[in-house]
Amino acid sequence: MKPLLSACALAAVLALFLSAPAGAFRNDGGGAKECTECHKLSKGEAGKLLGGILDNVVGVAPGPFAGLWEVDAVQGGRTFPLYLDYSLKYLFNGEFIRLSDRANLTGQRYQDLNRVDVSSIPTGNATRIGSPSAKKTVIVLSDPTCRFCKSLHVEIKKAVAKDADVAFLVMPYPRDKADQVTYRTCLALVCSKSEKLLDEAYTGKALSEPACETDAVNETIRLSGRLKIEGTPTMILPNGRMIGGYMEAEALLGLLR
Repeated sequence: MKPLLSACALAAVLALFLSAPAGAFRNDGGGAKECTECHKLSKGEAGKLLGGILDNVVGVAPGPFAGLWEVDAVQGGRTFPLYLDYSLKYLFNGEFIRLSDRANLTGQRYQDLNRVDVSSIPTGNATRIGSPSAKKTVIVLSDPTCRFCKSLHVEIKKAVAKDADVAFLVMPYPRDKADQVTYRTCLALVCSKSEKLLDEAYTGKALSEPACETDAVNETIRLSGRLKIEGTPTMILPNGRMIGGYMEAEALLGLLR
C-alpha cells in the first residue's frame, strides 16, 4: 500500500508541474496575470477563510503557476507563503521547485518576506574576514563548535580570496546557551577580533581565557532570538535576506551578484 501511495503522490506532483504553462511561473511574468482577470481573492477574504488556522494574512498574490493563489501568512511571529487553489477548497503548505533551474520558489519567497533591517544589527564586536573597504558585507552568526560553521568558514575564506569586494562579519555565539565552554570561547573571540584566533577556534584548538569583559555574546544570543534563528550558521545578506546553512564559495558569491 505504501509504494502505491508514494507513486500516486509523485504522479500528482509531476502532473502539477508538467501541466503548468511554460510562462506561468510568477518570476517569469505573464500567464498567471491572465487568470487573475477572472479569479479574484482579496487579503480580507483570505483572512476570513484561514482565520481559524493562521494568526494573520498580510498579502495575496498570483501563485508560482496558474491555478494557485500565494497567501502570505503570519504564524508564530514569522511570515511565510501558503497556497490556495482557485476553488478555495484546498490549502497547500509546502515547497515549489522550478525544474528548469532548480530554484526553490517557496524558499525564495520566505526569505523575501522575512528580510531583516541590517542597520539594526550591532556588528562592532564582529570579526571581519576580508577587506575593510569591501562594498558588500555579509553578517554571519556562527558557533565555533558547529561542523557546518567550520565548513562555511573555509568557504568564506575562499570567497574573499576570489572577490576583494566581499567581506564577512562573524558574530560567534553558542547554540546551546548552557554550554559554558563554548560561551567562553566566543567571549575570547569577541575580545580579540582576530581572524587567526577564529581560524584556531574552528579547528578545535582551546583558546586562552577572554581578555576583556563584554556583553557582546549575550547580545548576539538575544539577536538570534529576536530574528528567530533556529540554527547555525546563519548569514544575513546586505539586502536583509537570511540564509541558513553551509554553502560553497562560488554559491556564496552568487548570492551577492
